[in-house]
Amino acid sequence: MRKEFLKVLLVAGLILAQAGMVQASGFNIYEAGARATALGGAFTASADDGSALFYNAAGLSFQTGSSVSLNFMPVNPRFKFAGATTGTGDGPTAEVAHKSYLVPGAYYTNNNNEKIAFGIGVYAPFGLGVEWMDPFDFVGRQVSYDVDIKTVYVTPAVSFKIGDTLALAVGLDLATQELSLQKMTLHPTMGINAIDTHIEGKSNLNATPSFGLMYRPVEKLSLGFMYHFQKTMKYEDKEITMQNMIEAGDAGYAWSHSLLTGLNGGVATDELKPKLTSEFNLPSIMSFGASYTIADRFRFEGNYVYFGWSHFEKLVMDFDIDAIDQEIVFNYEDSWQVRFGLDFEAIPEKLNLMAGYVYDTTPQPLSSVSPLLPDSDRQDYSFGVQLITGHWDFTASYMAVIGEERTTIENGLPANHDPAYPTGTYKSVANIFGAGIGYHF
Repeated sequence: MRKEFLKVLLVAGLILAQAGMVQASGFNIYEAGARATALGGAFTASADDGSALFYNAAGLSFQTGSSVSLNFMPVNPRFKFAGATTGTGDGPTAEVAHKSYLVPGAYYTNNNNEKIAFGIGVYAPFGLGVEWMDPFDFVGRQVSYDVDIKTVYVTPAVSFKIGDTLALAVGLDLATQELSLQKMTLHPTMGINAIDTHIEGKSNLNATPSFGLMYRPVEKLSLGFMYHFQKTMKYEDKEITMQNMIEAGDAGYAWSHSLLTGLNGGVATDELKPKLTSEFNLPSIMSFGASYTIADRFRFEGNYVYFGWSHFEKLVMDFDIDAIDQEIVFNYEDSWQVRFGLDFEAIPEKLNLMAGYVYDTTPQPLSSVSPLLPDSDRQDYSFGVQLITGHWDFTASYMAVIGEERTTIENGLPANHDPAYPTGTYKSVANIFGAGIGYHF
């Protein structure tokens, strides 16, 4: 029975891993399970289901028996852009395509030993999906009109119980990433779409450790700590496509054709496929949490989460054709979140009601706000319900992610002096729905 459930977990996790992601603050996705999302992600000190493998694996030591769980987290992002104008007319406007992205969470846990508990989880803590409508007319298409980054972690972890009140966990975060970026090059004088560039590839496997700590000095109080190390996702010799968008005989064709031909060593072509080598940096995650049970049925938790984004300075794209080497400057700063969750046991061992709040600061400086990633500080509001019946539990959650309006003008001038970056105001909101199912045995 256990082997069959583990097999289902792993297959489901691999299927979920093919789904797209949606950006959150600094393209971090902190929604690894429906129950934790309903609690605003304030889960470091409780970590009482399979998503403990992300939030704090030391929580495995305070769970009982074995369990499998699957979480389906569709996310509906809404970004809008309104261009700044110095004239009397309105500036250009745009919005992203109405799409849903699925964030996976699949877990197996086992605590049938008083001293050692273990588990394995599949989840996606970092992702980015921003596809703009009317891409060939979108004002920011020279930076990006469609980007999709998927980062999937597989984390096996072991938790050791030290006495009755303390647990220490060690895990290994195995991660792969897929990158897809589409952008347009315009004709230098005519301003029409000339060359469509599609960068696509899968990174090498990356392995880093993770740690968790949980201390429960009394029954009502729990303290937690977790740490996931920063990662560098490496891409080697990935093929990209540069396609001439101007038909032969049309105005402007000679320029784009001669450009691609020159890059191809003088051999006439309207399509070029150079190789790309690059690195993509992901931050460390550190969280502190405290949970306290009030009047036996109310549990309140607060978390402080710190992201080590400062080493994400730029994305350097090194091609086998030196003339097209380029870089995208990010200059991210370390950022933090505060998370609060309230869990009410409405019917003991039958029905839980949950709510949460998050204040989330962005690591992105104004100079790197762009169609590729229009990030901002955010406030999140969540709620959910969990039904427990026999060996099963069913969870439904919802989170509203409301971004602050952000204008790319600083001291009266564009924050980024590259003319490819449109100047204006970005607005964002995202709806995150969650459904989780767990089986305990």
